[in-house]
Amino acid sequence: MNTPAVTDALQELSVEELAARTGVTVRNIRAYTTAGLLPPPRLRGRLGLYGDEHVQRLALIRELRDQGFGIEAIRRIFGRAPASAWRDLVAVARSVSGSLFAEEEPVVVSADALAAKWKGQMTPALLARATRAGLMRELPDGQVQMLSPALGQVAEQLAALGLPLEEAISMQETMARTLRTVARHWLRTLADSLLSGDAIDAQRTAQLLEQARGLATGAVQAAFPVILQQELDALLRRKAT
Repeated sequence: MNTPAVTDALQELSVEELAARTGVTVRNIRAYTTAGLLPPPRLRGRLGLYGDEHVQRLALIRELRDQGFGIEAIRRIFGRAPASAWRDLVAVARSVSGSLFAEEEPVVVSADALAAKWKGQMTPALLARATRAGLMRELPDGQVQMLSPALGQVAEQLAALGLPLEEAISMQETMARTLRTVARHWLRTLADSLLSGDAIDAQRTAQLLEQARGLATGAVQAAFPVILQQELDALLRRKAT
């Protein structure tokens, strides 16, 4: 009869232990508590103790924050979704941050192969810029992961036209910043809509997000040629004056 009490006691963590368990800093744990995203710890004297609910909530908060969900949106999740649905919601968030929107398999190349392909143009500084833009990822073993092989091929074709690699990366940096802004706006608007009902259905949320991939990609593909033509016309007009 005493087993449940022993189990519960084993789950009690100090704020430092909770931070180590979840990877969330002590400062953020306290900030989330102040914001109402985490219930206050159970007090034993002056020591605050945290349990499994805090661990689960922090796992979901991390995933949703990584996707750009705001504090208010996350607060709505906890207000409308039962605790039994949190694990499903974590899975949904992970699918978004994983491969839900990815249409290409990343390719890993060696740093030497990358340098040879670009004939010495790919300096550590340029590689760092491409990494910060989210186009490549440097792996612990020194190899480089091309997150979009097709985008890498576009850069090669631009170089074949005579464009220096630095300029090609600069163009892709601009594109990445712009598309990242568009993506965040789409996802946050969609999240607000999905969270506007009385209850949250994790399976339905995943389905809607998957459908949104095609809609968002199609919107960019449809709009960019029109905008590109408009900008070309404006450029030619300026050159003619």
